[in-house]
Amino acid sequence: MTKITIHILNAQKKLTAHAEWLQATLASTYVKAKRLMPLPPLDVVVKAGASVIPEKGHAGFCPEAGVVYVTVDPENNAFCKNYAHSIERMFAHELHHAARWQGPGYGSTLGEALVSEGLAGHFSLELFGGEPELWERLSSDIVQPYTSQLHDSWQRTDYDHNAWFFGTGDLPRWLGYTAGFNLISRYLAVSPHLKASMLANINAEELKHFI
Repeated sequence: MTKITIHILNAQKKLTAHAEWLQATLASTYVKAKRLMPLPPLDVVVKAGASVIPEKGHAGFCPEAGVVYVTVDPENNAFCKNYAHSIERMFAHELHHAARWQGPGYGSTLGEALVSEGLAGHFSLELFGGEPELWERLSSDIVQPYTSQLHDSWQRTDYDHNAWFFGTGDLPRWLGYTAGFNLISRYLAVSPHLKASMLANINAEELKHFI
């Protein structure tokens, strides 16, 4: 039985044209993900807004096990085109976070965040195939200079999440996403029998030396 409740916030009618499609797409992605790993019953809150990834026209946020927030910008062409199942991929990413929240949680250290984001990115690929996302494929010459800093900051709880993952400070945009994705890539390369769907509860410490 599907245990997902989708709340589309639409008092201003900004999502009327998309509501039925969003409902069906998010629900089917949840069902597809649930075949691969246990998922908590979930409330999904969908709203229109401009606080999205410009290249995608949407953004997701999973702050706890039972809730995912999805923002879509109906004015953004990328959202409307939904190239390569873009919104399904984003939602799959958030669903892995939701699964991880049932176990160790997203985490409070930089290392835990890297592992959580890397696993979520790989789960999206596991579900839909295709290419890694834009934020998961920075070139090695961009990422490599920060390897020792990643090591040194692994246990820090006072790390600047927005700087590491969104480039709001002096760090390259999306550095944390690519570093986390690459870390999980290296782990899976030596553990080919494993998949992201099987690793929602893994302890981040086990992966530190894959940075």
